[in-house]
Amino acid sequence: MSDIELGEVQAQFADIVWKNEPVASGELVKICEKELNWKKPTTYTVLRKLCEKNIFKKYSSIIAPINVK
Repeated sequence: MSDIELGEVQAQFADIVWKNEPVASGELVKICEKELNWKKPTTYTVLRKLCEKNIFKKYSSIIAPINVK
């Protein structure tokens, strides 16, 4: 597996997803609002960036990690 570098904010977000996986996108927004004080657009922006790095995948409205070996 290639090493993927995450910034502090992305790492915090990834930890939240991994802790709650699989998680519905609406629930993820609520969790990030509570734990990170984020608004919905921030949550979706960071999610999109991590999906582009192939760390997570959005299946309909469910967010799950991509298992890379």
